[in-house]
Amino acid sequence: MALSDLQSNGIYVILFLRDDQPDPDNFHWGLYHHHNADSGGWKYHIKGRTGYWHADHGHTKGVFKSFLLIGLFHICTIPPGWEAHVDAVMRQYDGVLNNNPATSCSAWLFWVLAQLQKPVNGYRILSADLGYLEREIKDFGNMHSRSAVANNQPRPIGRSVYAG
Repeated sequence: MALSDLQSNGIYVILFLRDDQPDPDNFHWGLYHHHNADSGGWKYHIKGRTGYWHADHGHTKGVFKSFLLIGLFHICTIPPGWEAHVDAVMRQYDGVLNNNPATSCSAWLFWVLAQLQKPVNGYRILSADLGYLEREIKDFGNMHSRSAVANNQPRPIGRSVYAG
């Protein structure tokens, strides 16, 4: 796939293999905010382990070249002008990642998604049932994890029923 196959201003969950013998529902989770095909977008995720988590966010034009990538799953699209707000939401837990023993990459992701559900000036960025969305994403990851182990290309792009 190419960046041109992604929705401009789309928010995607990105899933990664944890090892070459994938267990069902066991992934490394992150978020990707795609700007456009020319500039790429921002990859957001946390890395580490209990007590030693750190944020690893950065701009990329190579999201499809990410190591151990399973695929991208489109969850919503934001209107122009909301980029700074979304960036602030994605980073809001960066300084407190090690304050909560329940922190994990998936817990962080769903904390962020819960914040994107909150209305701002009457607009809600993400209108999704998070439990249903989690199951959709896990099913997508389970379906494509074996092809990721085999390094089959191109990597798939999924789409939530909530993405519109």
